[in-house]
Amino acid sequence: MDEIQIFEKLNENMQNLENVENEISMLQLAIYQKNIEKLKDCKMNEIRELFEQKSRFYNQKSEKYEYEIEKNINKYKEQLEKLINVYDNLYVNIFKIMQNAMNNQKIAIANIVTLTERLQKEKLTDEEIQKIQNTIIACAQKKLNYAVIIDECKTRIKWCIENVQADINEVFMNNIYQLQIYEDNIFTEIKRIIFNKISGKSKFKRFLENYENEYIKDIKSKNSSKVLDVISTLKGIMKQMEEVKEQISIKYKQMIYS
Repeated sequence: MDEIQIFEKLNENMQNLENVENEISMLQLAIYQKNIEKLKDCKMNEIRELFEQKSRFYNQKSEKYEYEIEKNINKYKEQLEKLINVYDNLYVNIFKIMQNAMNNQKIAIANIVTLTERLQKEKLTDEEIQKIQNTIIACAQKKLNYAVIIDECKTRIKWCIENVQADINEVFMNNIYQLQIYEDNIFTEIKRIIFNKISGKSKFKRFLENYENEYIKDIKSKNSSKVLDVISTLKGIMKQMEEVKEQISIKYKQMIYS
């Protein structure tokens, strides 16, 4: 196998590797989306269960307060989706950077094959030969440099997957078991029922109002902080990657004309 065939085989292997990497990345994306959707459904079920528990605790029918309950649930959902969307944007942008780096690796290998063919098939001056040899080495180095970007992107994607779930669980906590009523003390239970017959309606209405004014407000505050952190992280990544690409380009030109 001559040198050209070796590089052609390497180019083919790069293409096959890229296809495998793409399949892995798409599978990873599908798993990410499925897990986030599952977590979102869990949080929405928890918030609904919280209102159901509260209505039973105050001896009220939740259907009578459907408007107030749904308003709170929608505000909760809006904040949840806001956090999910900003992480989705982070994930997609990192994925695009990784795909771009893989494409640049493929171009570098293809250029090596083309340049090697020129060396073997064309009559060139010593100066032209030297320039082509420098370019081949520069292309090989470029491939290695873009591998650093790919590895960094894989690390960032893993961080994204882990962090989005942690942030959702941290910001959107629902203590749905805090209202569990223990019926081992029948006197306490009877007292609660009598008390809620008298003031349960006003207590539940106050809870619904306070939920929006206090809990939703707290969620917005925490969520805004998380969203800003993710946006800052994305900006940092984009800036870092642009700087790395610029350094790769400078190094490439230096190696060609050295």
